[in-house]
Amino acid sequence: MAPWDSPAAFKKGDPFTGGADDYLRLLVEEIIPRAEKELPGPPAWRGIAGYSLAGLFALYAIYQTDVFSRVGCMSGSLWFPGFKEYVFSHEPKRRPDCIYFSLGDKEAKTRNPDLKTVQENTEEIRTFYQNKGIDTVFHLNPGNHFVYGLERTVAGIQWLLNR
Repeated sequence: MAPWDSPAAFKKGDPFTGGADDYLRLLVEEIIPRAEKELPGPPAWRGIAGYSLAGLFALYAIYQTDVFSRVGCMSGSLWFPGFKEYVFSHEPKRRPDCIYFSLGDKEAKTRNPDLKTVQENTEEIRTFYQNKGIDTVFHLNPGNHFVYGLERTVAGIQWLLNR
């Protein structure tokens, strides 16, 4: 789900090999049409949401396709090298109606120089969209990246549904 190749973020981790574009193509061309065939009519809107690297992917997706109007980026990997700069220098394919951001208040408290930027980057990206008049929110939750992931994801999706 990484948007482009990048070195590993952890000493014993694997490097990121991109792949977001291929997965997005599968999602848009096969998964969504198959799922929407089961609906009684066309959807009122489409949203995309994810946690961690999937949160980064959700935000990246609006720069590659116009099918999503709502985005949830929960504990998104917005520390990913070059991503903040990408957001600031590119236009989404469709202006989103709203974007939800959340993060744990301990996620930036790390010695890892890449991960250390996650809260600052998330807040700057949220402000960037807010300054463009896009309905955004940023929730800072208690805990690190690995606590209450399901609950944080549910909160983000509920916020998107209630817009």
